[in-house]
Amino acid sequence: MIEPMIRYEIGRIRREQAYTMPVNHFHDHYEIYYLLSGKRYYFIQDRSYFVQEGDLVFIDRNKLHKTLDADNAVHERILLSFNDRWLRDLSEPSKELAFAAFRDKQRIFSLKGADRTFAENLLFTMLREQQHKQTGWELSSQALLTQLLVFCTRLIDSQEATDEQPQASHPKIFEIVAYINEHYQSRLSLATISDKFHISPSYFCRSFKVTTGFSFVEYLNSVRVREAQRLLRETKMKVIDIAEQAGFESVAHFGRVFKQVTSQTPMACRKMTRV
Repeated sequence: MIEPMIRYEIGRIRREQAYTMPVNHFHDHYEIYYLLSGKRYYFIQDRSYFVQEGDLVFIDRNKLHKTLDADNAVHERILLSFNDRWLRDLSEPSKELAFAAFRDKQRIFSLKGADRTFAENLLFTMLREQQHKQTGWELSSQALLTQLLVFCTRLIDSQEATDEQPQASHPKIFEIVAYINEHYQSRLSLATISDKFHISPSYFCRSFKVTTGFSFVEYLNSVRVREAQRLLRETKMKVIDIAEQAGFESVAHFGRVFKQVTSQTPMACRKMTRV
C-alpha cells in the first residue's frame, strides 16, 4: 500500500458576499471550522446546524458537508485540516482520546469567555506558525493541535450539546436525507422519493436545496461515489461490481459521475492506494 501524504493546513478567510461551499464536498482528512464572526448554517451528513461566532465545528473524514449563508452573508472563519499522519507519533490510546471530538455526536462546541480566548489563542498561534515557518514550526503546530483536540475532548463531558437548527420548512427533509443515506443502492428518483414521502416534486426540490445546499441528484451521487471510493480502497472487487453495489445503473454512468465528483477515474483512485 502507498502511504498517504502528510497533510496539514490552516487558513483564515473573511467573506463580504454570499458564499456556499462547492458541491460534492467530502474528503479523507479531518477538518475543524471556527467561526470568528457572522452566522452560518452547516450541513453535515444528515443534519443542519446553526453556527454563530465562537463556535467550533468538527467534521470527520468522508462526511458530506457544506456551509450555507444565514441572514447576513458577511462572515470570517478559520479552517484547519489534517490527516492521521500529521499526528502519527501519538500512541493509539492517545489518538483515541485526541479524536474523540470527531467521533462524538456533538459536532459543535459553542465557546465563551476563557474557553473562547484559549481556543482562539491556539488557532492564531497555529496560523502564525504556518505563515512564518520558522525552525520547528511543524513540531510546534502538532503540539498546538494536540492541545486543541484534548481541550475539546474535555468539553464533551462538561458542555451540553448544541441544539440542531434545521433550516427545512418541511419536517420530512431530514427524514428523506436519512432514507437516501440508507437506500442509496436502490433505484432512487425524484418521482419515487416524492411518492414515498407524499411530497410534491417541486416543493421537495426547493426544500432539499435550501436545507442541504445540494440538489437531490448531487447529494445522491455524492453518497454513491463516497461508497465507491471506499470499495476501491478496501476491496479487490471489479469496477463493474463496485458500480452496481454503489447504486449506479451502468459502469459507464458510474465512470462519468465518479470523475465529475472526484476529478479522477475509478482506476486512478484505486492505483493511488495500491502498489
